[in-house]
This record gives sequence, structure tokens and C-alpha cells, in this order.
Amino acid sequence: MSHTPANPTGAHPAGAFDALKLSPLQKAGEVLFRLRDYTPIPIILLALLYAKPTLASIVGGLLVALFGECARAYGVAFIGSISRTRSYSNGELVKEGPFALLRNPLYFGNLVLSVGLSVMAGVVWLPAVVVILFYAQYIPIVAWEEMKLTRIFGERYDAYKREVPNRWFPRLAGFLAFEWARTPVVWGPAWKSEKRTLTSVIAFTVVMIALFLFDARSEGALLPLVKNVLP
Repeated sequence: MSHTPANPTGAHPAGAFDALKLSPLQKAGEVLFRLRDYTPIPIILLALLYAKPTLASIVGGLLVALFGECARAYGVAFIGSISRTRSYSNGELVKEGPFALLRNPLYFGNLVLSVGLSVMAGVVWLPAVVVILFYAQYIPIVAWEEMKLTRIFGERYDAYKREVPNRWFPRLAGFLAFEWARTPVVWGPAWKSEKRTLTSVIAFTVVMIALFLFDARSEGALLPLVKNVLP
């Protein structure tokens, strides 16, 4: 995830990195980064088509999803609204808060959130599919982002990678020793930035509850639902 907070006066001009020679993995990451708002759609469709939600799967999955969303919001509170853009600024390197535990806390939040939503659907194999597709998407994205951050910050970013070697999950020792009292002063902008994600979580939860109440537990979720609704 980009470690540069929003800084309108220091944004890179468009095409500043166009001349760089990218590896195939980095090229894929650049494309997937721009499409990341749309890549969850196939998973959502799978969840709707095969969902067999139970009360336990809805409650358990929602708790996991909310933990992932809180992890995202905590990261956004430090990095700023730049996390919602498709551009990079050349502000200061963010190393505080969750970025002291792992290098991609927002992507960690994405993974936990996505797994939680898949658990809500009550399909045994869906969380595994989510994890596989997550890494298929974000390994290239992180490779591309780290190349750009290295170009921007040079040795400072290399030193940060040595200090925080974990890309995907927080270190247990660092997690236990972390100063949790040192939280951002203002949470409002972070939650405002996360409004779209929260809306999606609420909408998905409502759909899963509706499917559970309609008791759609055979042949996939949508077909029984249609049969129950239509005369």
C-alpha cells in the first residue's frame, strides 16, 4: 500500500513513472491496481449463487469482516485519503501506527474483510477461493507499488523494509509490544473515507440475512429464492 499521505502540493505529475522498465509482474500489478474496485465482483457473484448462510456463518463472518474493516480504517487514519486514489504523492514515508507492524496494513484489512464476507455465505470452499484470488491480485500490485516507493524514497524505503520485513501479516512480537494507545487524533476522515466499504459490508450482510430468512439452502442461493418469491 502506498505510504505517502495525501499532499496536493507534492503530487507526481501524470506519467512520471511511465519511462520505467517494468517486469511482467509489475506490469500486471499496475493493471490490477487500476481495476481493484472491480476484481471482487466475481467473488460476490459466487457468494450470491452458492450461498447457504446460517445464523452462525452470518454472525461469525460479520465479526471477522468488521475486524478487517477496523484494520483498514486504522491504516487509513495514518495514510490519509490517498488510499482511495489511483495516484501517488511524494509526501513523507509513513512508518507509524499499523505501518510499524506490517508494510501493507490496508491489504491485510482487505484480506480479513473478504474472508469474513465469504464466511457469511456459508460455503465451505469460498474462503479458500478468496485467499487464492487475493494473493493472485495483490502479489503483483505490491511488487509494482514497492518499485515505485523505492524510486521515490530510495534508501529510506529500503531501510523501512528491513525494519518491517512483514508484507502481509503483523509480527507477533511487534503486535504484542505495540503501543496501542498511540492512535490517530482524528478518526472522522478515516471513517468517512471508508463509507463506501462500510456500505458494501452492510448491503452484503442484508442480502445474507434475507437468504437465511428465505431458507435458500439448495441448488445455490438465487434459484430457490426466485422460486419462493414468484407465484
